[in-house]
Parts: sequence; C-alpha cells; structure tokens
Amino acid sequence: MKNLLIDSTKKTPEIIFRTSGDLMITGNSLPANINKFYQPLLDWLEEFKNISPPKITITFDLEHVNTSSTRILLQILRVVSRIAIEKTKFTVIWMYELEDKDMLEQGEALQEIIKHQFEFIEKEN
Repeated sequence: MKNLLIDSTKKTPEIIFRTSGDLMITGNSLPANINKFYQPLLDWLEEFKNISPPKITITFDLEHVNTSSTRILLQILRVVSRIAIEKTKFTVIWMYELEDKDMLEQGEALQEIIKHQFEFIEKEN
C-alpha cells in the first residue's frame, strides 16, 4: 500500500494520507464533484484498515468548506474512527483561524456527532 498524496487547487484541498497513520486534509474543500474528488480517499481508507497502525492522527486545516464537503468529512471521520476503535490510538486535530468562529463551530459539531474528543488548535493569521 502506498501513501495517498493529492495536490491542492483553488477548490480542492491537499491530501496527505500516510500509511504510518498520519492523515491530513488542508486548504479549501469546494469541489464541483464531491464524490469524484473524495472517492480515492474512501478507497484508500478501505485498504488502510488492514494495516492497523498503533496510532492514527487526522488533521484538518481547512479554510473554506461547503456543505457537501462537511458531509464527506463526517463520513471520513466515521470510517477512521471505526478503523481505530479496536486497538489504535485515534487523534483528531481541528485547526482554525482565531477570527473564524464558523470553522471552529463546524469542528465542534463534527466532534459531537462522532462522539470523539477533538484537539482544537487556534492559528494566528
């Protein structure tokens, strides 16, 4: 299994999913075709579940996210939490800009839905 690396565009985030368990989604998530963009991530996670690393850390460092992206991020979080549920330490890092209360609230809402504590990190502009 290889790492999954996807470069960012103006409308899609950078994806760095490493087999070591370090996962990162960074940038804007406003793809025109949400399923086309995110399906490779879901496929990768399906294969990744067979690796079972001792620790998984997923970091979200997003600037703009549309509603469809929020739904798919929730789906990714659910898949990763199921992978980690048995014997893996699972950390979610949610980064947001100090003035961006909407992004903070979005992270808090996802935290509540998946019932897993996030680590919120405030970034300076």
